Amino acid sequence: MNKILMIGAIAGALFGASAAEAAVFDFSYTGGSFSASGEFTTGDIGSPYLVTGITGTADGFAISGLSTYAGANQLLYFPPSGGFYADFSGISFTNENGVSYNITNFPTGSSNNLNVSTLDSAGNGSAVVAIDMTVTPAAVPGPIVGAGGSSFALAALFLGWFVRRRGQQLA
Repeated sequence: MNKILMIGAIAGALFGASAAEAAVFDFSYTGGSFSASGEFTTGDIGSPYLVTGITGTADGFAISGLSTYAGANQLLYFPPSGGFYADFSGISFTNENGVSYNITNFPTGSSNNLNVSTLDSAGNGSAVVAIDMTVTPAAVPGPIVGAGGSSFALAALFLGWFVRRRGQQLA
């Protein structure tokens, strides 16, 4: 029984479960007196992407998270669909100053507009601002030198134990 547990522990350490895949996108926009930049994190692979997290700054304040302002559905289109990155409902977030933003294609067919809670508290699109927006896939970090060192050491210890144990059984 101990042998099975030992092998299971070694296998788990060497071949541990991989993290769920997600796509991360860098974004930035400017328009009127508004600007923002940061990263969208999505929970799935394939457009439209469901945005599940956001970091960055908007108008000089840290972005505090996603919001429901303007009835957002948090869908990101990449590559852009018809030239825009969000649909009618858009992607909404709030900054630490309490201002909510909604990236939208409203009015329908227009490209990359912004609802801002200081101009339109209800988020109904009565004061949209045209924005120039850029979205690119975030760089994926490469392998880190030495990252597998502990797994290698564990495997070497197991191999040494196994060879010694096998030698004792044959003697």
